[in-house]
Parts: sequence; structure tokens; C-alpha cells
Amino acid sequence: MAKKSGSTRPRGNSPPDKRIATIRAAGVEDTHIKHPELLARIAQEWTYLLRARSRWASDTELRKSVAERAVKALASVGVTSERLRELATAERIEIEVHDWERSDARTCAIHEAACEIPWEYLLSAGTRAEGRYHSTLITRLFDNGLAQVRPHPPTGVLFVESAPGRFRDKYEFSDEENRISVAVGAPNRPDDEDYWTILRTPQTSELAKKIHGSKWEAIHVTGIDTHQAAWIVDDFYVDMKDKNKPLFDTLVDSTGRLPDGMILREGHESELPVPYGDLAKILVGPTPPRIVTLNLYYSGARIARELVKNKAHVALGFLDEIDDEVAELFFQAFYWNWFHGTEKLTLSIPDAFLKAWEAMPSDKVHGTSIVIWMGRSIFAPGSESIRKSAPGSRSVKKASPRKKRAAR
Repeated sequence: MAKKSGSTRPRGNSPPDKRIATIRAAGVEDTHIKHPELLARIAQEWTYLLRARSRWASDTELRKSVAERAVKALASVGVTSERLRELATAERIEIEVHDWERSDARTCAIHEAACEIPWEYLLSAGTRAEGRYHSTLITRLFDNGLAQVRPHPPTGVLFVESAPGRFRDKYEFSDEENRISVAVGAPNRPDDEDYWTILRTPQTSELAKKIHGSKWEAIHVTGIDTHQAAWIVDDFYVDMKDKNKPLFDTLVDSTGRLPDGMILREGHESELPVPYGDLAKILVGPTPPRIVTLNLYYSGARIARELVKNKAHVALGFLDEIDDEVAELFFQAFYWNWFHGTEKLTLSIPDAFLKAWEAMPSDKVHGTSIVIWMGRSIFAPGSESIRKSAPGSRSVKKASPRKKRAAR
């Protein structure tokens, strides 16, 4: 008999649009995040801590200390130790980030901070501190109203890579191409461009045309994000400000902050930073992809979220930086598990994600924030794997309601 799931809608008397985020799990009362004034500080503190994970991830005592800080951080926004003990028994935990009024600067700042917080690590460390020993799938929800999709392997995969201009000689993607290609069985379909296509350093218009003109169930994107560009090319944005101030002014906000995004190209702009909102609109065509995977630094908080907001079913990204080899191995494992499933199961995307995470070497991924955003709740129908039909098996006649009741 199916377990009772957590509510997929906020409870209580305050209107949903006033809420920032809600944490839920099966059989556990929903936890609404409180004290929004603390979120920016928590996001800043934990972004720094996880960037510096190489200093403490391999030290048992330091890891315990960081876990204690995670418990305190969660308690400060309303996730008590008692609630963590309840969540420690859950196999799936969901953090729903509620939509907000984008024209209100203060509201935007609060919700953006909520998206930057590494909830996955905080909840993982916090529940382990309260006795959890099993694997738990932690997902993010940005409800986009899409209908349920029955789990099945991908029927079309687009591989998008971009290293334009001066980045061309610094990055190559042949290993990643091969890994993802083999994972989804593309070598067995060498002439089927509707199933597997690689788009190398496209112009934005070319990329949009390719996506909007076909039905891609999965889109894998790899390249250089807007922040990494400044580390690879000295004075990248300084030169842009001097030579193309109108473009520079469209990128930075009033505080001088650079948006998350990706480097593409278009026309005479051989190195074009595309902010996350514009990138999401390019990558989601009329037929929403079931998933977009992003091998980009700083893609988890905003790029992946906006993809789901624009009606992608699922999007995967990273909250900060990640070792290139680990990132490629993770996506290879994800696509392999999604494509092949298990002997008995066709895996749903969330279950393939969990299997990929479990396959990663723990010493290399501790503290790594790999984020999965979903447009439908993990507790809604369609998020669980289904049994494979045996080859040549006959269809089984459904039991009558009386027989079903007797079987229980």
C-alpha cells in the first residue's frame, strides 16, 4: 500500500504567495521557513563554507562542527531539532520555493537568497546529526503546473557545448561528449539525429532555432558560466565595459552584481554573456524538455530554477564550483541510470538522480551542492519508478475492486 505523501500545497492561514519556502516529507508536517531577514546572511555564510569544503570535508571533527552549524542555521529559520528528527526517517524531502512578485526589490532579494541557500547540504547534515543513516533524495520544487509524465528513457537528446572566442583553446568537450553519448546508447543509433545531436558553440539564434524546431526530451548544456569567464580571461568584463559599455550595462545590476548565466556568441559578439533569464527562454521550446542538465558553475540557484519556471519539467545544476571530472562522471551516471534503469525498473528522473549521486566517490563530493529542480512535487504521481514489462509477457487482466480489497 502506498505511503501517505507530504502535502503538495502549503497549509495554514497565511496566503501561499506570502510564503518563501516550505520543507515537506511524507508523514511529516510541513515546515514553512520563517525569519526572512536571516536568509541573505545564511546564504552568504554557507556559500563561503561550501566553497571552502576542501579545508574541512576530510576531517571528521571539522565535519561534525559544520553539521552542528547546519542544525543551528536551520533552527534559526524554523526547522527545529524535533522536526529534523522527523525528517531523518524520510526517504524523500522537498523544498518548495514559492513564486514571488518580481517587481518588488526587497521580495526579490529574500527569495533569491532562499534559492542560494544550500538546503540540500543543510538538511542532509542536519538529519544525519539526528541519526539518519540511509540515503535521502532532496529535491527543489518550483511548481509550473505541468502534467504528469510516465517514466521512460529519453527519446531525444541534444548535447549543447559552448567555448566561443578566446575560450576555444582552453576547453574541449570530447570526453564529455563520449560519456553522455554512450550513457544514452547513441553509438547504437549512429545516423539518428532526431535521437542524438551535438551542437558545438552555436550562436544564440542557431541554438534557439534548433531547440524550438524539434522535440528534445533531454538537453545537456556544458560550457563556461558568466562568473568563470572572468577567471579564465583577465579583465574580461573590464574590457567589455571599455569597448562595449551598452552590453556591459545590460548585464550588471544597480549594485554592480553580475548575473548567473552562460557564455555564448551571436553575430559580431564572439563572447556573449547570456543572463539566466534569457538563457532559460532559449533552452525551453514550445514542447518543454523533460530535463535540462547544466554542467556549468553557479547554475543551480537561478538558471535551473528559471528553466523550470519556463516549463521545463526538471533541471539539474550546481550551486557553486565543482571538479570537472566529478561533474562529468555524475552526468554520465545520471544518464546511464535513466536510460538503462535496473533489471526490473524503468527509473524516474528523481530516482536516476539519486542513483547517480550514490555512485559518486564520497570523498570527492561531500559538500557539493548538486541541485534538482522539479516543476511537479516529488510526492505527486509520476515521480516514482515503474516496473518494466517482461519481454513477450501478456497483459494481465486487472483485478476486480473486490479482489483488490481482498488482496490487501
